Amino acid sequence: MSVWEQGSRLIRRINCKIGNPLEWTSCAKAMLLAATTCVLFLHYGMWGEFLLHSEPHSDWIQRDYLGQQIPYVYGFAIASLVLLVGLPFVKKAMGDQVAFEYIATFYFVLSLCYFSYQIGTLTLPVGAVMLGAPIVGFIFYNRLAVGLSMVVGFVVQVVLSSGSAKGWWPYAPMYINTVFTEGKPSMFIVFHYYLYVLPYMVFLIGISYLVLRRWRDREEKVRHLSVTDPLTGLFNRRSILTHLEQEQDRSRKKGPVLSVFMVDLDHFKSINDELGHEVGDYALIAAADSLQKSLRQNDRVGRYGGEEFLVILPGTDLHGAKMIAERCRQLLEKAQVILQDGNRLKITGSFGLVSNEGNVHMS
Repeated sequence: MSVWEQGSRLIRRINCKIGNPLEWTSCAKAMLLAATTCVLFLHYGMWGEFLLHSEPHSDWIQRDYLGQQIPYVYGFAIASLVLLVGLPFVKKAMGDQVAFEYIATFYFVLSLCYFSYQIGTLTLPVGAVMLGAPIVGFIFYNRLAVGLSMVVGFVVQVVLSSGSAKGWWPYAPMYINTVFTEGKPSMFIVFHYYLYVLPYMVFLIGISYLVLRRWRDREEKVRHLSVTDPLTGLFNRRSILTHLEQEQDRSRKKGPVLSVFMVDLDHFKSINDELGHEVGDYALIAAADSLQKSLRQNDRVGRYGGEEFLVILPGTDLHGAKMIAERCRQLLEKAQVILQDGNRLKITGSFGLVSNEGNVHMS
């Protein structure tokens, strides 16, 4: 097994344990946001400690100001941890509340507004958060909570940016030099912007992956249900007729011969009347299994009606279709349903076959 396959299996197992994020409780969603904020600010605080004790960076960092702000950064991390640990207890006392999502989204936005002021409100990390958070938030969290917190965060950002422009407070007070020096980007600042945005992007991509994967799984299930007979697992009537229409059209335009045959189970009404519909269902399942085992990879079989099956044989002439039909008949007669009294119900069917070989018209 390749490393890629092992990784895919691991991701699938993790995804199954996590479940569908769209079905999480409000408390669980709020806890996820609190945990993310806690990790973010621990990351920022520890990196701030490194910068504070790193002499080569003293020309870029306001060391005194950074030293004053690090306790606040850790304070936000502790507040996130309290929110993370406390929410389950509140849920136990009050039940699951959508208010948890309001609290978590507002805390997330306002705490990051504080950090955006430190590094500059018009920077890459701030732009990534302001663009990505609403997109994922509207999918994953309560839309009104996300909308209100987004409006509040935008207003705060405008006020902080405008105040800096008017000189009411400094812009990006953590840095001595900001984005450009001598007309070109500073590698120090560029590195830090990507360092700050990386944890958030990991969180954003991870949540997006979980949600979109569940959507794809759900769409696949819906698609499967729309084309499948729920009892036998074969194509349903609408789907098998669609396949028949497509194969007929392909045969008319491109020339390959097409054969089709119907299978009608014998005495099926008496089976339902005398032995019950449950036995009839088992007979249908056994018949469907026999037909599937008799066909080739490109052949199609579907449940046409109650006890009727339609089999499509693309590229098969009349002689080949007769051989396949005979194989189906033999396997069908070998299929048996064991009744509760130990007796075996033998299944047989009547076959009707048609082929467009020789330009025979198939209606």
